[in-house]
Amino acid sequence: MGMRSDTPLKYPKKSHRKTVRIPRPSQSLAEFFGIMLGDGGINNLWQANITMNSVEDAEYALYVQKLIENLFGILPPVRKRKGRNAVVISAASTTLVDFLVEKGLPRGNKLKNGVCIPDWVLEKCSYRVACVRGLMDTDGCLFIHSHRTGGKRYENIGLCFTSYSPKMLGQVAGVFEEFGIMPHIGSQGRSIYLYRADAVAKYLKVFSTSI
Repeated sequence: MGMRSDTPLKYPKKSHRKTVRIPRPSQSLAEFFGIMLGDGGINNLWQANITMNSVEDAEYALYVQKLIENLFGILPPVRKRKGRNAVVISAASTTLVDFLVEKGLPRGNKLKNGVCIPDWVLEKCSYRVACVRGLMDTDGCLFIHSHRTGGKRYENIGLCFTSYSPKMLGQVAGVFEEFGIMPHIGSQGRSIYLYRADAVAKYLKVFSTSI
């Protein structure tokens, strides 16, 4: 499968049209799309990048690297950013980027270009679950929720997912509700919270985690 652009490449002497495997829709591809929607970006014609914390996400970065290899047949490098606690996984291939854009990933600024979960993912329950797992593994976090009931202070584990895209936030909330997990939208409309320990436990049972 080859999709070409008439726009000249920045480095025309480099071979960006390398051979890659074009996968069919699957749970693994849906999870990868969730990861890209969270920590990924496409800023040119030939490269998809995923940026992660080099300390907290060291093992997860290797998982994502292997996921890309299994899906597309290429092993992307994981490079440490100089002077920063960050690593970048760079999948360099014009064919791969064309495929990702065709399947619904925006090129350039994700927010300005209407980032959201693509229709092909939303059409199948197992794909929705896998995509949300990828989103939560990248843009979600666990926290300690403190609250008072009957004058007593209690603490339990909570979960938070943050996105500046109202549409994607609504999509994730809708997937949670499918499984009886009631999300709470923050006052600024940028985060989903699960405050109850049993809601977090149900999330982990249904969606699990690849971290």
